[in-house]
Parts: sequence; structure tokens; C-alpha cells
Amino acid sequence: MKKIAIISLLLSSAAVSLHGLQLSGTAATATTNLAEGNSSFVIVDTTGGDTLNAGAFTDGLTLTAGTSFGGGDYYIASYNSVVGGFGTSVPGNANFNLGDGATAASDTYYVVAFGTNSGDGITLANGNTFGILAGGDWQLSANNSSISAYGTNMVQFGNVDGAQFSVVPEPSTFAALAGICALGAVMVRRRRA
Repeated sequence: MKKIAIISLLLSSAAVSLHGLQLSGTAATATTNLAEGNSSFVIVDTTGGDTLNAGAFTDGLTLTAGTSFGGGDYYIASYNSVVGGFGTSVPGNANFNLGDGATAASDTYYVVAFGTNSGDGITLANGNTFGILAGGDWQLSANNSSISAYGTNMVQFGNVDGAQFSVVPEPSTFAALAGICALGAVMVRRRRA
């Protein structure tokens, strides 16, 4: 009886994985400021109303496949390593079920590639560079049995070719820096008096 239960469990899990939504293709090729092994992620906008931009990536944010960030607005569908060949390419393959991280049909997705980080589970630091790629037709399909390939209607919000965006410090970091500058000014003024 135990063997039958195990076999049926394995068969049902295989059936679920076969029906997962698949995104495949290469988001960018012949990039110049990315190296083989750099991190790239497929990120889904789960709210339907946001546009993923550079401001979402702040100092201290950890990106790991299967997690959400931005108050749950963005779900990281997958991590992929940048691959090399005749020029570097940014793959964006993902395999997940609709409903993972509250994803739904017609949600917009993006590929974000980092020119300064390698591996999954990266914690961003001030100065890390990245690019954001999207396409007008980059939306999740209506069911889990779909396989979607990246279309040609791609927009580079940041220039992956130059990894245009940089991670910025949290607002609290700016406040601390302003406080240090103010304290320094007071000390200099007292010293001169």
C-alpha cells in the first residue's frame, strides 16, 4: 500500500510539473558589460498596475527565485545564469504555475540582468549595476499548459549593453549621510570660532 501511495504521489507531481507555465528564449544577445555567470531573473508584476523600474532595486534587497518583493508587487519566477558564446546572452527561462506568488494570466513580466552579481539569492549593494528588459507582448499566458517564447517587441528600459542602472541606498542611508554632513559643518564652524 505504501509503494502505491509513493508511486501515485510521484506521478501526480510529474503531471503538475508538465503543466507548468513555461517562458523560454533569450532576452538579450551580444551584451558587452555582462559576463558569463552574471545573474539574471524573470520577474512578474503581480499587481497589473505597476511598471518595474530601477527604484525597486535598493541597497539590502535580496533576490531569490520563488520569492516576492516590493510589498508583494513583484514575484521572482526564476533565476538564470548569463551564458557566454559568440557574445554574452541573457536567458530568461522560467517554469512555474499560475498562482505562484499570486501570478495570474496577463501579468507583465521582465528580465533583469546584473553586471556585478553572480548566483541566486543575491543581496544588492549600493553601486551594483543592472539592466531591465521588457516587451510589449511580454505577458503571462492564460493557462498553465502554455509555452511562451520572447517576442521581438522588446524594450530596454535600462541599457543592458552598458548595465545602465545602479542600486541606490535606502532613504535612511541618505538621511544618515545628511546628518553626518551637518555634524561636520557644525564642527568645522566651531573650530574656526
